[in-house]
Amino acid sequence: MRTMFDRLFFGRNGFDQLNAALVVLAVLCWVISLLVPIRGLANLFHWGCLLAAAVCCVRAFSPNLSRRQMENQRFLALTRGFRLGHNWRNKMEQRRQYKIFKCPSCGVKLRVPRGKGKIKVTCRQCGATFEEKS
Repeated sequence: MRTMFDRLFFGRNGFDQLNAALVVLAVLCWVISLLVPIRGLANLFHWGCLLAAAVCCVRAFSPNLSRRQMENQRFLALTRGFRLGHNWRNKMEQRRQYKIFKCPSCGVKLRVPRGKGKIKVTCRQCGATFEEKS
């Protein structure tokens, strides 16, 4: 079965991040179309589901790899903020554990553990040393 799918998608775009988002959109539209009591609105969501699924299939089987990759890169650039939400949480967690300073000479960010008192910080980039309270 695996070799059959490999042969089917050889030279094709296949499944990328934009296609994954289109599948999620199609499923959401389908669920909403089942839950909405207004028939016209339900039909609209149903057609949205079909459209998203059709675009996903066309993109997956498309032999025009460069164009599909450009579309995927644009999608990734547009959704960068949403996808990096977990990085924001990691940064906030690090802020609790580390104190972040800027080097006065070159401006690079340096991080030192909190609660060590007054310490001497040496910049990794320019070698400048300065004293800060952690």
